[in-house]
Amino acid sequence: MVIVDSHAHLFEMKKDYVLPSDIYPVVVGYSHSSNQKAAELARKHNYPLAIGIAPQTSIKEGIAKLDEWVEFIARSKPNAIGEVGLDYKWAQTKQDVEKEHILFDRMIALAKDMKLPIVIHSRNNPNENEVPKNAIDEIIEKTRGMKVLMHFYSGNAQQAKEIVKNGGYLSIIHLRSKERRKVIEEVSLERLLVESDSPYVGRTPETIREAVAYIAEVKDLEVEEVITATTRNAMDFFNFTV
Repeated sequence: MVIVDSHAHLFEMKKDYVLPSDIYPVVVGYSHSSNQKAAELARKHNYPLAIGIAPQTSIKEGIAKLDEWVEFIARSKPNAIGEVGLDYKWAQTKQDVEKEHILFDRMIALAKDMKLPIVIHSRNNPNENEVPKNAIDEIIEKTRGMKVLMHFYSGNAQQAKEIVKNGGYLSIIHLRSKERRKVIEEVSLERLLVESDSPYVGRTPETIREAVAYIAEVKDLEVEEVITATTRNAMDFFNFTV
């Protein structure tokens, strides 16, 4: 059975890495330079592509070249816009937050113009500073009515139910936590995908096998049933077939 890894930075893997034949990746970018690499790799192997400018890029690189970045994304004809969103763990000042919002609003507009779904990167603020605490609630409000996938979902179960109620999907990583278990319990299998976020979180795409096993364990399902459902969900969201 083929398992779809819904979020892999495959261009960052070591050159001698060989992708297993039963894993099919969605190649994802997060900055202009990574988008270029992702688009080239996806074209070469005919993989689905998701490219966008992630919030942390606005802090690292600023947004002066945003028009150029948007032009490349549009020209590349991706399956989805992402990863994009709000990251209040990276943001340290109100100015950082403002740049993230300018960037995110532009990515939302691009997704609407291109009639594409949007892949969300979101992290809340764990610190005591001038940055707002909760990025996920703001993202929920900004993306109402859009086809949304929360990549590496890190919110709580109540927020997860709100996202799904709005028609969104959640992507599950292999890492275990009490809150992630609650999310898996609360959300229907029809709204879950799996991902590796390799090589940054899972070292390779193979970690999606652990994510599948985790969902199967929590929901008391056969692994094959989870693979079938999450692969179907990924194909629906990104509009491709394996």
